[in-house]
Amino acid sequence: MQTSRSVPGAITNSRHTDGEAYPCVVPPEQISRFTATPSDLFDVAFGAEPGRFPVPAAVGPRESWYRSVALAGQGRYGAADVELRRHRPHSLELQSLHASTRASWLRQLGRHERARRFDGKAVFLVGLVGPPRSTAAVEARSDALIGLAADALGTGRFGVAQTLLERSEEYRLGPNGHDLWRPALRAAWVSAELAMVRGDASTALRHAESARALANDADSLRHSIKTDLILAAALSCAGQAARAHDSAVQVASAAAMHGLLPLRWAATMLCEGTGIADAGMVTSVALAAAIDRRGGSSIG
Repeated sequence: MQTSRSVPGAITNSRHTDGEAYPCVVPPEQISRFTATPSDLFDVAFGAEPGRFPVPAAVGPRESWYRSVALAGQGRYGAADVELRRHRPHSLELQSLHASTRASWLRQLGRHERARRFDGKAVFLVGLVGPPRSTAAVEARSDALIGLAADALGTGRFGVAQTLLERSEEYRLGPNGHDLWRPALRAAWVSAELAMVRGDASTALRHAESARALANDADSLRHSIKTDLILAAALSCAGQAARAHDSAVQVASAAAMHGLLPLRWAATMLCEGTGIADAGMVTSVALAAAIDRRGGSSIG
């Protein structure tokens, strides 16, 4: 169904979590002339169409969260930021996911200390006392704890990261967590990264391969590409530079094909880090500049 939307550069009201409305300028890439069903937006955020653009418009809080996740996956952080503020979440679990999502964007841009504030807010919103009473509660608690673990990893607090990962596992293995693929996959990513920074290549590869198996059972192309990136990094940690480089080139190519700029940037940095430069590849510096132009520097 075609609907009338704001024009690029229009002033709209952006509602913050405190309930107050503030004017904001809508970036051109934020605009879509088409509304979407929840499944349409889920497919862009967590399914088979991560590069779909323009991303269809959202009509409610949950769909708006999907849309913000999708836009950020494409590196359109400015538009994602506007979208995340558009609807007031209708539950504490969704409010928590909003905070965790913003934290994940900050981590992608290397701002782990700033990310920790939002992950801490995510934990506060859903609490950790007592068993989670729903799948939504497990998802929110897991996202918050795994995010905090990644924040701790990024700031050198490896023991804290391990403890938080173990705590998140308790919820995932409970009665309401068995059907959730995303928390388990994210935990495997962070576990692999933690092993890498500790210099434990065999454990890093084990977690990366576990993540690969989990990604194979999911329908998210973006998460599959990210998993291949984690595996390439683990191969590099294990001293398999040629395999790591070849894998990173494939990840960069797949990310470029599907319009996933942040993953393309990360994969390109890994390619450059192996010391083997491929002719014709866009440099990580150029890709970082592209992310900045899409609003990366404004997040937080």
